[in-house]
Amino acid sequence: MTPQEIIAEARIPGTNSVLVLGSFEKRVTVYSQQVRALNLVDAILSENLVRPNGGKVAIVGGGAAGITAAVALARTSPNLERLDLFERNSAVLSLQHGSRRFLHPHFYDWPAADSDRNDAGLPLMNWTAGAAGDVAATLRAEFDAECHKTILTLYNDQAVTGLIPSSLGPIRVVVDKSTAIGRIYDVVILAIGFGLEAYLDGETLSYWSPSALAGPIHTQVANPILFISGNGDGGLVDFTMAAFNALEHHQICAMLMGLDLGAARAEIEAIEQEAWAPGATVDLLAEYRARLRPLVPLAVWQEIAGQLRPAMLIHFHTRDAQLLRRTTALHNRLAVYLILEADLELGRNAITVTTNAEFDGPIPKRGEVRIVGQDAIDPLRRFLRLGPDAASNLKPFQDLLDHYPGAINAPRSATRPESPTLTASAHARFTALQLAPPPAPAVTPVAAAPAVNAIALTLSLAAPGHVAWSGNLDPGTIGQVWSTNRTLALYCDIPTVEIGVLAPVIARLGAHATGFMLHTTHNGWRTTLGALCAGKALPGPDLDIRCPVSDLQIAPAPGQMTQHSIATLAATIDGQLDGEVLRQLHVALHEILGPAAAQIGWPIEPALRAKLWDLWQQWYVALAADSAKCRRYLRLLVSEKDREIPDEAALVGIGPKTVRPFMTKSTIFALAFAACSGLVLSPAAQRPGNIASEALTAHSCGISWINERMLGTRAAMEQGWTTGVVLLSQLREAALMMEGDLRMDRNISDAASVGRISPAEDPLVIGADDVFITALEAGETTMREYLRSIFEWRSRAAAQALEEVNDDAA
Repeated sequence: MTPQEIIAEARIPGTNSVLVLGSFEKRVTVYSQQVRALNLVDAILSENLVRPNGGKVAIVGGGAAGITAAVALARTSPNLERLDLFERNSAVLSLQHGSRRFLHPHFYDWPAADSDRNDAGLPLMNWTAGAAGDVAATLRAEFDAECHKTILTLYNDQAVTGLIPSSLGPIRVVVDKSTAIGRIYDVVILAIGFGLEAYLDGETLSYWSPSALAGPIHTQVANPILFISGNGDGGLVDFTMAAFNALEHHQICAMLMGLDLGAARAEIEAIEQEAWAPGATVDLLAEYRARLRPLVPLAVWQEIAGQLRPAMLIHFHTRDAQLLRRTTALHNRLAVYLILEADLELGRNAITVTTNAEFDGPIPKRGEVRIVGQDAIDPLRRFLRLGPDAASNLKPFQDLLDHYPGAINAPRSATRPESPTLTASAHARFTALQLAPPPAPAVTPVAAAPAVNAIALTLSLAAPGHVAWSGNLDPGTIGQVWSTNRTLALYCDIPTVEIGVLAPVIARLGAHATGFMLHTTHNGWRTTLGALCAGKALPGPDLDIRCPVSDLQIAPAPGQMTQHSIATLAATIDGQLDGEVLRQLHVALHEILGPAAAQIGWPIEPALRAKLWDLWQQWYVALAADSAKCRRYLRLLVSEKDREIPDEAALVGIGPKTVRPFMTKSTIFALAFAACSGLVLSPAAQRPGNIASEALTAHSCGISWINERMLGTRAAMEQGWTTGVVLLSQLREAALMMEGDLRMDRNISDAASVGRISPAEDPLVIGADDVFITALEAGETTMREYLRSIFEWRSRAAAQALEEVNDDAA
């Protein structure tokens, strides 16, 4: 299809640019939805539906199609003013989270060439076959990374309740729990998918939930029955899992794809062609039984028979006239046929198939199952795979979709539902992204160190508490490992028990290097580095922070060696690394606050942006001149913990991999607060917090999770903050006052101490909600009013809390 044809098919009549993505298709695998997303984004750009500079795009739906379209737009259109994705659940790809159902990019195209290839082969958001939860985690990580470094913004837990197109073109997006501010877009992509499955309000669990069929079924019920209703792929998969004995879905798929069908394969393909001939009405199960039985090799029958579940009855039901629809995956149909034939051949008679029969009464979500003309049955387990609850899913947009031909003519089955392919235009556009080198910074305020070759360093024990250092960098220039993006090979024959404070420094250095390998003879390094790089201590879930370890074979010949005390060497390296992180943060902020005004999802009014840049330059000078102040400032940008002696693992989070995702926005938040609060704030030299004035301490933090839990209101409220104000750039909630029961060991009159606050001084937590972002866009005056309103609210809330405590004391 051409870009014009793609847009014409996707556009809702009566609107200029409300486009439907993949919600009424026949082939709806993760892979096919991603391909449609890439084709649509390419068509949008080819047809100039959105302004490349300053355009605004909204995507409704955080499934595979929605997030793939979002990442594609973020990478191809970095100068958009807004790129927002709305998802009604708490996370994207929430249905597949943790699911063990098997996903394969090409499984449904069998027996086509390359249908057994595990790699999706996509130019972005690529993945390989595996459990749905693992695939979702891979895609979610790439999406999250794009949110951190581009204008792409996720609005989770926000259901879109309607779209209001205008005659001039722009569309207003109406959200259930938010204001209409900033909700007007040039293009809206409806990637709403198909909704939840129908009839999940009974005993049937979602298809994506952990399946009770994946393991043995233990029961004291005599003649237990597993009841499956549904003739789509969901019903066929559950039937095969019920029939096979305690096999996971991926094991069944691997078994099917590994079968040597011999001459039967050609006959299967012939039946498939006949089934899709114009006007054909082929009974597939009848054809399989008539033509495949003598052609299937004996080894296949033995494999199938040996995997059947014992001591269990299965009732397979469909209201369709025939079992096996041609629109379902051929592998699934073949499996059902082989199971039914094996059951008959063995004389088990454990499977009953009912077709062309309605339920006698309402859908049996629980209790007895009644089918017209049959005795009632009381199944041990039931699996109702009767399609999605499409009506509920489409309801908010029904007035628009009433005019959409794709929705009106959705039940199409004239052509085989083969997976779509990338158009030539989309392939060229997105493949070019892979080949293009990363753009250099528009302006580099501080010169980076010159490039060097791959770096090799050797550490050996010189004397107790001292190490010998050799290699092509000395400790005073070690920051070049990061600034020049070179790989580092570190040869170390010192056990971790003797390396002391140098271990977390090595973890930090290696974790943020472009490539790193520690070569050692001591196995303890694996455990030590693994603990220091553990995800729980990191500021977010999508960081590739790890330090691989390899057995030391032959170390390079040592060059000129210098001797250092372990403590001095650790301090020197950490200081060099802090300086490099500060330099990279300076560069990133110049791109955002300087003339380039790079978009990050927070539009900033030009005069306010210039003021923030001027203030940052003052902070930068102060931080560069004071190593302790610099360390405190950077560490608290990526950690919620403000301890007197920092966790060693907390230091590992300070590096190039956390600069743009976690440090830039949190610094801008701090600058905006300092510039518009009426307080003279600057980076803090001592605990608590990383910015302070004579009257206030504050902690500006860019973390997106705490203790492996995504940052939200509850997580923020449970954290033991040590400052009067907390600025959380990743918390999209309004200002909150931290409230809790008074501790029994302190009174309302107690004075605050460093690191501890009195009940009257509970922290004020401010998140980057819509009002804050709107104030940034409006300018300094609006930002000052916004912060003043927060302070006034806090004052009233604190006064009320004090009155309540005094009343209780009286």
